[in-house]
Amino acid sequence: MIDQAQKLRESFRQPLSGAPLAQEGPSDPAAPIGGSGTCRSIAVTSGKGGVGKSNICLSLGIALSRMGKKVLILDADLGLANIHILLGVSPARTLYHYVNKECSLADVVSQGPSGLSIVPASSGLEAMANLEPMQLGLLVRELAALERHYDILLIDTGAGIGRVVTEFAGAADLALLVVTPEPTSLADAYAMVKVLYAKRNLPISVLVNMATSDKEGKETFDRLDALVVKFLSKRLRLLGIIPFDKEVGRFVRRQSSSSPETRRSAFGCQTALCARALVGSPVAARENFFSRFLSATRLKGAQ
Repeated sequence: MIDQAQKLRESFRQPLSGAPLAQEGPSDPAAPIGGSGTCRSIAVTSGKGGVGKSNICLSLGIALSRMGKKVLILDADLGLANIHILLGVSPARTLYHYVNKECSLADVVSQGPSGLSIVPASSGLEAMANLEPMQLGLLVRELAALERHYDILLIDTGAGIGRVVTEFAGAADLALLVVTPEPTSLADAYAMVKVLYAKRNLPISVLVNMATSDKEGKETFDRLDALVVKFLSKRLRLLGIIPFDKEVGRFVRRQSSSSPETRRSAFGCQTALCARALVGSPVAARENFFSRFLSATRLKGAQ
């Protein structure tokens, strides 16, 4: 990651409104994502914890990277980050070090598997979970400069409907809501949908995880969609159904979520199909994620 970090440091010396740098590396010309300085932002979120959100975010990122996309994962669960834990790595620097002015943001970017880039946050630090608006604003503004170098930005949000979670999810091009067939997951997912639609009329797709069958997965989505139609007069989109895979727990315990064995599992194969579905979804040219985030949250002190 040394070469890329050096390029990022150089880019931060340019004005934020400057032209995006040319994309490097292979890219699928048929895919509508990226290619003209447009980075598509996808917030992977959930109404409750324990639904496999971070595992799915990481697996999607790896699959998209293997398809030739330049992918950045932002671990936006700032105080309880776990993307690096799933990978079994201990980054030398995290967003905590950046916020405390111990390093540049480019120094925080870590190299993940298959060319994936990761901005790791901290775990177990209350101060990071409760950043002041000014601190968050300064962080977001520099992340906006970083975003120019990628095709896809995956934001692994925290769980629940807290302010920071819903602000990250609400500013994305797409909110990818992870649910399981459990009634509590469905109830909390509906609460998340309600809050997100109150913020902005953004596209929301649903990924049903840990389904015992396609039938159960489809029934789970239909129940959630029916609630949204009845009470919010909106429709959701089903991105995919991921089967319950007892091997996932073993992968997590062994911190081998990026291994070839994991990619070949039922979980890995299905998330790869979901990644292809994401690439096949067209995206209109819009302002980048962090610009919208700043506008939506009115973090004017950072501008």
